[in-house]
Amino acid sequence: MQKFKESDFMPATGITKFAVAINTEDTTDNLAYSTPVVFQKIQELDIKPKQNTDKAYAENRLIDQATLFDSADLTAQWYDLYVQERALILGQNISAEGGTYAALGDTAPYLAALYKSPLTGGQGNRYGVVYKGQFTLPDDTMKGLQGKPDLGQVPKVTGSFQPTNFIIKVTDPNTGLLVEKHPWEYHIDTTQDLDEMWFGKVYVPGVDATALTATTVPLDAATGVSASGSVVITFNKALNVDTVNGTNIFLMKADGTSIATAVTIDSTNKIVTIDPIANLAVGDYVAIVTEGVTSLSGVKLSDKLATNFTV
Repeated sequence: MQKFKESDFMPATGITKFAVAINTEDTTDNLAYSTPVVFQKIQELDIKPKQNTDKAYAENRLIDQATLFDSADLTAQWYDLYVQERALILGQNISAEGGTYAALGDTAPYLAALYKSPLTGGQGNRYGVVYKGQFTLPDDTMKGLQGKPDLGQVPKVTGSFQPTNFIIKVTDPNTGLLVEKHPWEYHIDTTQDLDEMWFGKVYVPGVDATALTATTVPLDAATGVSASGSVVITFNKALNVDTVNGTNIFLMKADGTSIATAVTIDSTNKIVTIDPIANLAVGDYVAIVTEGVTSLSGVKLSDKLATNFTV
């Protein structure tokens, strides 16, 4: 799973895609889901976190306080809610004759809600997931027309989403100590198109401890390299493509003179190619990858990579 550049994007506005995935396991060690099901015609999604705060007073003033996340109310509204969709989120059944029926004994499943929301100014999208909640039965409101069209009688459901049992171990930035946390929400703002990946499975964040390494063609200290050849750098894990650019990956002569190149990355986000704009002259060169290049999970090279070769 990727790590994406969290730029100073404008706020998210509107919603263009929504899906749910049934929670199949939630233990301290594992959080698993069925394949997400995309719902059509989403109109609105509203997520309202709720927190509880306890305050202590002494000497006629506030001296301490503690705030704890409780849950989040999530409301989804569609222009139309199909039979299969209603049955899925409410634990209802589909009749052999068509339609859904509600019954005593229906149990709404725990599920994750996934969404895509454009960012203001066309600067990308926010992809988000709320991990564990149940929807409740919607109100059904019907009214007669009063001499004008009315397209506002749309289905809306509300659910309560809670922290998972699953534990993520992270380092507290204030104390430096390893702490255990129970996730309830995750989102990323990015210019990349993540629809296929984001709605293909539910991403559960974790800590990536595998070092970022790379191999190069040509090898370091290679001689007799073709003047029209490229430098190909293969990483052991997918990269954050926002860090793959001419500032972090470049080619120069041994004396420090810059060489004009095009830097590209393949569809796996693992193989970077440095293509000189013109054939290289006979001489010594060095391809540089700085520590600014990171893996999808934010892991950096332990040191910059320098590949020397001779044309």
